[in-house]
Amino acid sequence: MQGDSKQFSRILREIKREFFRFADSYAKAVKDGADVTGKNIIEDLSKSDQPTDISVGKFISAVKRGVQHAGEQMINSGADHVQQMKEKPKKK
Repeated sequence: MQGDSKQFSRILREIKREFFRFADSYAKAVKDGADVTGKNIIEDLSKSDQPTDISVGKFISAVKRGVQHAGEQMINSGADHVQQMKEKPKKK
């Protein structure tokens, strides 16, 4: 019975560790995506005569590029993690 408890505790620790890894990757991707969006908006504003000259289309495009950047980071992070998991048994 105690072995089951240890196994359950180990599983919970692993779930907690993976949750924090995912949350960290997600937070970093969102921050980086927001940075990309901000840079694109600033770039578009610098090309305009007046701040109101930036079109809704350019604004939406900048947001899309930021979201795409965040999504790509999450995919890359997930792929890296899968690769690490594949290599983990080989190290034992």
